[in-house]
Amino acid sequence: MPDARPGARSIRRRLLFFLIPSLLFLVLCGGVLTYGVALSVATSAYDRSLLDPALDMAENIRIGADGPHLDLLMQAQEALMFDHVDSMVFQIRSVDGRVIAGTDELAPAPALRDGERRFFDGVYRGEPVRIAALRTDSGFSVQVGETLSKRQRLIWEILAAGLVPTLLIAFAAVGLAWTGVKHGVAPLARIRGELLGRGPNDLRPLTETGAPAEIAPAVKAFNKLLGRMREASAVQQRFLANAAHQLRTPLAGLQMHLELLLRRELPPDVRSEIEAMHVATMRASHLATQLLALARAESGGASGRDVQYFDLRQIADAAAQEWVPRAIARNIDLGFVLENAIVSGNPLLLSELLNNLVDNALRYTPSGGTVTVRSGIDDGGRPYLSVEDNGVGIPEDARSKVFERFYRIEGTPGDGSGLGLAIVKEVVERHHGVLSVQSGATSGTRIVATFAAPAAAPARQSAARRQSAVADVGSDAAPLRS
Repeated sequence: MPDARPGARSIRRRLLFFLIPSLLFLVLCGGVLTYGVALSVATSAYDRSLLDPALDMAENIRIGADGPHLDLLMQAQEALMFDHVDSMVFQIRSVDGRVIAGTDELAPAPALRDGERRFFDGVYRGEPVRIAALRTDSGFSVQVGETLSKRQRLIWEILAAGLVPTLLIAFAAVGLAWTGVKHGVAPLARIRGELLGRGPNDLRPLTETGAPAEIAPAVKAFNKLLGRMREASAVQQRFLANAAHQLRTPLAGLQMHLELLLRRELPPDVRSEIEAMHVATMRASHLATQLLALARAESGGASGRDVQYFDLRQIADAAAQEWVPRAIARNIDLGFVLENAIVSGNPLLLSELLNNLVDNALRYTPSGGTVTVRSGIDDGGRPYLSVEDNGVGIPEDARSKVFERFYRIEGTPGDGSGLGLAIVKEVVERHHGVLSVQSGATSGTRIVATFAAPAAAPARQSAARRQSAVADVGSDAAPLRS
C-alpha cells in the first residue's frame, strides 16, 4: 500500500518474497537436474559411437616381419576418423608402450586388463577431448579421442528443451502469484478504503459480509473496539450535554439576580463588582450553551431520520429575526444577501452553525462595522452559507487552527470561548461539507461552508427558484440590512 508507514512489512511483499524465490529455486533445481540428464544422455550416446572406430582399429592390428602395425589404408583411417563437427584422433601402443600408429600427443591410457574397455576425459593439444580406450587380448592399447562440440550442443539442446517450458511456467506462476496475492489482499484494500472514507466521528461497524476467514476475526475484533469507542463517546457526550444543561439553569438564575441588583441604587465600587460578576456569568452561560451545542453536533449528524431537504435561505431568515436586534445594540450593520439553496441534512444543526458564525462575527467586529450573511449556489452548483465581516481578520498562519476547540488568537479582543468555530467545523463535517476561511472584500474575514448538492435537489431547486422569483416581484430587490 502506497501510504504505508516506513518500516511496515507488507503482506503482499512478504508473500511475493516467499513465492518468487521459491519458484526461482525450483527452476534452478530443475535446471541442474536437466543438465545432469542431458550430460548423461550425450555421454552415453556419443561414447558408444566413439567406441566403434576403436574396435575396428583393434581388429586390424597385424604383426609382420617388421613388427606390429595397423593394417588399414590411409583412406580407411580417414573414413573412420571423419566427423563433420568434431576433430578425432587415435593412438595405438604396443605391449611395451611404443606408439605404432596414430598420434603420440595423447597421454598413455590408464592401466587396463586384457579385453577391458574404458571411457575418460583427456586433453589433446590443449583442448578437452573424450577418449575411448581398450586393451586387446594380445596386449595392444587402442585410444580414440574426440572433441566435445557435439556433446555440448546436445546438452544445451536438451537443457533448452527442458528449461524453456519450465521458465515459461515459472513466469506464468509468478504472474498468477502476483494476481492471486493482489486478489487475496483485495478485502484488506476494501476495508482500508472504507475506513479512509469515513469521518473522524463515524464509528459504525465495518461490513463483515465477504470478509475472508483469515481476516474475519480481525474485523470482528475491530468492530468490538469501535463499539466500545461508541459507548465511550456516547457517555462523554451525555455527560457534556447533562453538565451543560444542568449549568444553564443556575447560571440563568444567577444572571437574573445580578440584573435585578444592577437596577438598584448601589455604591460605585459595589456596582463595578456586580457588573464584573454579571459579565462572567454571561460568559459562563454562553460557554454552557456552546458546550451543549457541541454535544448535539457530535451526537447528531446528517444521517438517519433527522435528515431533511430544506432551504438554507429559510435558516438565514430565521437567524435574521434573532441577530438583527443584537447587531443594532452593538452598532453593527448586519445584512443578509440570500438566494435559495436546497440541502439535505439536519436543520437544527445547520441553524446552530449559522448562529455560531454570526455570533463569532459580531463578537470580533468593532462598533460601526458590517457583517453580511449570504446563501446561494456557487459556480460548481453546490449550496453554501457564508458570513463576512470587516473586523480584524484572521492571520494566514492561524486559519488552520481557529477551528480547534478553545483556540483563540493571541491578543484578539472580545469575550469568545473558542468553541464557536469548533461547533461550525463539527456540523460541516457531519454534513460532508467543506469549510474555508477567506479574506473579506476589503478587510476582515469571510467564512464559507459549502455542501454537496443532494441527489433529489434539482427539482426542489427549480421550485425554490420559482417561488423566490415570485416573492421578489413584490419585494425590494436590495439586500436586507439591519
